[in-house]
Amino acid sequence: GSSLLTGPEGLMAKERENLKRLKCLRRYRQRYGVEALLHQQLKERRMLATEGAAQQAHTTRSSQRCLAFVDDIRCSNQSLPMTRHCLTRI
Repeated sequence: GSSLLTGPEGLMAKERENLKRLKCLRRYRQRYGVEALLHQQLKERRMLATEGAAQQAHTTRSSQRCLAFVDDIRCSNQSLPMTRHCLTRI
């Protein structure tokens, strides 16, 4: 069995084609060499970018307060998303 996989001398044309397809399927979606290294670096950059964006979004949302002042006292309500004021001031 293993000698058939090492060389094409004992195989018919159809068997060689099937063997070629089998070898291609074995490597399907697997990356090797430079491609694997670049893919790993891309994944790491994406992880860092999404972690940073999620953390930044969390801090900005939690600190967004209404910018309105009533009698020189700032409103303590949280502002609506994508706005600078709370529901009461709008």
